[in-house]
Amino acid sequence: MRKILIIDDERNVRLLIEKFLDEYEIDSLISVEEALKKIVENKLKYDLIITDLKLPGKSGLELIRELRNNAYECPILVVSAYVKPEILSEIFKYDKVDFLSKPFTKDELTKKVKSLIEEQKDSFDKALRNANKYLELGELNKAEKMIKQMFYILPSSPIPHYLMYELLKKRGNINLAEKHLKAAKALDEEENNEKN
Repeated sequence: MRKILIIDDERNVRLLIEKFLDEYEIDSLISVEEALKKIVENKLKYDLIITDLKLPGKSGLELIRELRNNAYECPILVVSAYVKPEILSEIFKYDKVDFLSKPFTKDELTKKVKSLIEEQKDSFDKALRNANKYLELGELNKAEKMIKQMFYILPSSPIPHYLMYELLKKRGNINLAEKHLKAAKALDEEENNEKN
């Protein structure tokens, strides 16, 4: 299941977003500091982050800056009531960031969320195609780069582990290859259990 992190200091806004996005696994926090601790220190991965701009302590914009400085490329949706044009232009300097004005409808929110998450899926599929192509051509360094990109985009997917198994086998690193194969099978099993 896709994971979304919501950061908003208004409880009713957090609850509304959770209600609108009930098909996703949701974590809710009230500050950027809590979010950074969860993401950077605990190495938690999300498919999308939804954040307000005005928050106690650090702002939503500071969150975006810090995440991108830490090479955390997860898509971010900024949801805010009052935004100056210069702040908006600052937000849009970053990749995979979109904006939604408060108040919003369920339809407006779900469209933005789906487009940001689908964009992520397209990136994963493209990296998968390229990784397979490079493995076939024997261009292992290029293949590895694509596989690492896939790990970043969808950390809970077994697919990059299977590809890494193939790559490491070709390099003769059988021990590490076997570890990736084990991880892939465990993630596959987890996915199947969730479906049943």
